[in-house]
Amino acid sequence: MDLNLLRNMMKEVRENKDFLDSMSPNQFLSKTALVKHITNLDILNKDSHIVIWGSWYGSILVPALYDKVGKITCIDMDPKVISIAKHRIFENYDVEWITDDIFNNWRDWYKNVDLFINTSCEHMKPMKEWGPAPQYKNPWWTRVKPNCHFAFQSNNMFSIEDHTNCVNSNEEFKNQLPDNAEIIIESEIKEERGTRFMLIGKIIS
Repeated sequence: MDLNLLRNMMKEVRENKDFLDSMSPNQFLSKTALVKHITNLDILNKDSHIVIWGSWYGSILVPALYDKVGKITCIDMDPKVISIAKHRIFENYDVEWITDDIFNNWRDWYKNVDLFINTSCEHMKPMKEWGPAPQYKNPWWTRVKPNCHFAFQSNNMFSIEDHTNCVNSNEEFKNQLPDNAEIIIESEIKEERGTRFMLIGKIIS
């Protein structure tokens, strides 16, 4: 157990309700389910690079995956959560933290990413529209590492204010993926507010 990390988290919880929400039982349930599936697929190693889109604080995914890979990059458009994660929670972790809208830019090192994670698909446009703009001129799924993997989650919680792109089923969720996305695992996670949908697969080159 990383006692320094635990201390940082406990300190943040006392003064930051938003961070507490990132550690809620529902968040824990959905994100540990994702980690379990990824672990069982055995697709990561000490040289792997993970990018987490819409990372929030990285509260659960970063400590769960940190020792399994060589590099983690977290991208979120909220500079406050990125600053808190980098300087107060994971101060001793070698994680790359970026403040940006993932739809704005293409980064050359995306070509070498082994796993893209997005547990916030309900907050943004469909993954098949990520480009960057113009959206379909050079889409991301034609420029990534051959057979790179993805793990995406969305939900049917339409009543939550900042949920702008919910889905009603995994079948509907699949329609938001690129045509060359091959699904390996699909699952549903029930909670009191609704259902979280999860698709894990790879981009076929």
